[in-house]
Amino acid sequence: MNSRNFGIRAAFRIGMCILGLLALVIIFTYNYQSETASEYARADASVQSEVNYLRLQLASLSERAGAFDTIIADAGVAPEELAEAHPNEYDLLSDPVGDLLEGYTMAETGTVAIVADGKVLMTDDPRLTLGADLRGLIGDDAHAAIDVAIAEGRMQPISCEGALLPASGEPEDGYLIAGTQGPYTVVIVEPESMVFRNRRSVILRETAVSLGILTLALILVDRLLHITVARRIDSANEALQRITNGELDVRVEDTGTREFSSLASGINKTVDALQGWIAEAETRMDAELATAKAIQESVLPRTFPPYPDITKFDIYASMNAALDVGGDFYDFFLVGDDCGPLEGKLGFVVADVSGKGVPAALFMMRAKALIRDYVVTGMELGEAVTEVNRQLCDGNDEDMFVTAWVGLLDYGTGRIQYVNAGHNPPLLWQRASGWRWMRKRSGPMLGLFDTEYVAHAVDCAPGDTLLLYTDGVTEAFDVHEETYGEQRLLEVAKRDWLMHPRELLESVRTSVADYSAGAQQSDDITLLTLEVGVPPEVTSTLEVPAEIGELARVNDFLHAELDRRLCPKRVQNQLDVAVEELFVNVCLYAYEGMPEDHPRTVRVQRTYSADPSSITVDILDEGMPFNPLAKPDARTPSTIEEMPIGGLGILMAKGMVDEMSYDRVDGANVVTIVKRW
Repeated sequence: MNSRNFGIRAAFRIGMCILGLLALVIIFTYNYQSETASEYARADASVQSEVNYLRLQLASLSERAGAFDTIIADAGVAPEELAEAHPNEYDLLSDPVGDLLEGYTMAETGTVAIVADGKVLMTDDPRLTLGADLRGLIGDDAHAAIDVAIAEGRMQPISCEGALLPASGEPEDGYLIAGTQGPYTVVIVEPESMVFRNRRSVILRETAVSLGILTLALILVDRLLHITVARRIDSANEALQRITNGELDVRVEDTGTREFSSLASGINKTVDALQGWIAEAETRMDAELATAKAIQESVLPRTFPPYPDITKFDIYASMNAALDVGGDFYDFFLVGDDCGPLEGKLGFVVADVSGKGVPAALFMMRAKALIRDYVVTGMELGEAVTEVNRQLCDGNDEDMFVTAWVGLLDYGTGRIQYVNAGHNPPLLWQRASGWRWMRKRSGPMLGLFDTEYVAHAVDCAPGDTLLLYTDGVTEAFDVHEETYGEQRLLEVAKRDWLMHPRELLESVRTSVADYSAGAQQSDDITLLTLEVGVPPEVTSTLEVPAEIGELARVNDFLHAELDRRLCPKRVQNQLDVAVEELFVNVCLYAYEGMPEDHPRTVRVQRTYSADPSSITVDILDEGMPFNPLAKPDARTPSTIEEMPIGGLGILMAKGMVDEMSYDRVDGANVVTIVKRW
């Protein structure tokens, strides 16, 4: 089988067939055991009923024989005379067993024998000799089973060596049951074929019904997979293939689940934009390039934070296109319908398509759609990328390819699975080791070779940061045609390790722009930063000396974010009052009595939240433990002389913000204020 044609449906069908076979084996085993127990219980009840019937008949005949003896004795008539006068009546009344077994046949009831004093008195089995010793006929083991059957009141298994079993071809084991009535013992033996006469037909019928139900279930599930996933994937892939071949009037059906609807909408919008670009390209080359850039950017997520209700990661990305149309792209998306504020999975990717121009843009769109298409299905990441590669290889006559770094973050646990398909190694910052390169490869670039891709994994703690980029960063040229390189990127990351995703990305982009100032940008520059375990939009931390003169820098640091968030000036002024009071207190009192060589700094961290708009400011110092909120709120003094030191300022600061709290964390005083607007 061609491995390229071995897709989701084939793998699913094989898996379902294996599960169906296992289920059928389990059902057959259960039916066999259940029907065996049921048949045994039925046969035991039936044979026990026959034994009880014969016992009752023997009891009745014994009573009649006793009555007959009493009549003869009372009449004073010799038995011989009565027998001569009334032979039929005499035989009927004098013989306690008579023709009790008339109508019994081995074919219907098995072997039936009535025994007295160990001798066979009557039987339907022609192989048993009347008057013969029963133990000698059936052996010690079978004879012992009679005593057990009488004691336990249920059938006992016996081996095929017993003479009571019918000799019908192959030897056959059976079951024996017995009961006593006075001096008589009733013994009935049935072979296994008689005890379990209905088992085979019942099991075959129930197994056939189960097979039918399983087959129907497999067909329905297969149909459901086809309708909900495979058909839409094939439809989208077919449409993308046709679009790649130039059929720009093709539309992807905008129906189904949220993921497929979003995918279809994105593809259709992209194609619409591409059609507009082609129309403009017929007349003006400049318009062609501008439209192509717009197409590239239109399919990229631009809203940040993308998921403001999820507090377990912060992500930011950008793509600066070069003059020529290229194929860089990034993407991120939630995987599954059960993603919540604290648990779920985030898929993300940074990739670079070979070549320039319209073919690269089209190939970029197809690769981006396929990666999202397969990752959102929830299949294992390595398998998903393998399927993407097979789709890209199919019909790739131009031998185009794409390098990609595809990640899947479980933001509930912090675990990142990733596949590096020939892409630049990203940088990962972790508290224990600092920045390091993630150089593990999962396979070559996508679109050229039919190969398997293996996913790797890394466990991240809150605050760990991932920096992804394309070669437009490390291969940016300066005016002397020297490349920016990995070392410069690492130095910027080390310098700005405290920054959160947005500012870290802006810092790298600024560094690259400064380095290549005066030189023409030759390639797209795409960056994506992801910080694990933090709420979105924790933008930056500023560290300054604990000096009152640094207050202006602190205010500028906060106002830059507040202005960008369109915070009203009235709110900014109120926040300034609270920050000034707290910052000045730290500068004047936090480090009193501390050794001269002890660092005297203040760290200010800002955190923006969008719903509702608010900013959280953390003011941290490593001075002596002091909680400015521990004292009771000061009362407004009636004279200047009565004004308390410090207390009134804190009271005023409290009134200017919505929340204020204190904590001592890792040897640092942390005062947190929240201001909403």
